[in-house]
Amino acid sequence: MRYAVALFIGLCSIAAFATLPLQATLEQLASDSDHILAGHVIGVDMVGADGKEISDETAMTGPGRQTKIRLIIKVDKVFFSRAKAVPDTIRVPLDPMMHFSLGQIREAHREPSRTMLLILKGGSFEPVVPGVFFRELDEAQKALDIRARAQRSNDTMESTR
Repeated sequence: MRYAVALFIGLCSIAAFATLPLQATLEQLASDSDHILAGHVIGVDMVGADGKEISDETAMTGPGRQTKIRLIIKVDKVFFSRAKAVPDTIRVPLDPMMHFSLGQIREAHREPSRTMLLILKGGSFEPVVPGVFFRELDEAQKALDIRARAQRSNDTMESTR
């Protein structure tokens, strides 16, 4: 019985931490990035698994749900991008495993936002780490330096093969 109780407590503690926000260093983000941009949030939307927009303010994200909340971001400056062209506006998804409602995120972004550094990857401008993509704008040069070092390291590894 003691073992069953200990197992239950252990499983509950794992479940409690299952949807904590992920953390990532600037080094982790920048070295794996395809885009380093400056931008500010101009809106919030939510889509279901079928890609259709959801307008219900009480609709939630989280484990087992097939919904995704995205921040609509106006790109103010492109520091670096592998894309041939960066759109003026991008939609960046929040971590779908976090328990958020559409209304909660809209309320959090109701006021005009300040310009932030965005570190993203891929052709659809996704976070390098789910839900982790904003940094302070004054970290732009450091992020670019990290990215350049990572690229040189990758190039060196490729040439030695």
